Amino acid sequence: MEKIMSVILAVLTGLLAGGQPNNAADLFTIQLLCTSPEIYRIDYVAYLDSEYLCTGGVANFEEKPLNLDPAVLVYFSQDDLEGKEKGAMSLELRLYDEKEDKEIAVLGPVKVEARLGGKDIIQISGDKTNGFAAKPAAQQHKSY
Repeated sequence: MEKIMSVILAVLTGLLAGGQPNNAADLFTIQLLCTSPEIYRIDYVAYLDSEYLCTGGVANFEEKPLNLDPAVLVYFSQDDLEGKEKGAMSLELRLYDEKEDKEIAVLGPVKVEARLGGKDIIQISGDKTNGFAAKPAAQQHKSY
């Protein structure tokens, strides 16, 4: 069953990566591909070149699990990247359940290469019983 889920997830990741429009040249995008029905909110702490960059979070207005929303996106402009066009980014992810008041897991750091015009996908999977995991799923770097 685990192998089947891995294959399905790989195909879904490929379809999502291929079906997304090219990222704007002045933005770096991270898509949070959440496969767990137990996650309703994700907060993050971002670091660029080992220095603190910012904190933020994502959830949907319908208060539904994030696995029902394939377009969970976080954008960084050149100003957000402190004037840099690229750098080594790492994210610490904090996961929350349906009440959104209790942290159910802290994951990371997940490392990606931040590059204006690029897009990375971070896959978040698992459950409360077996634990959660986050890893880069695909990269779409494009030079402009």
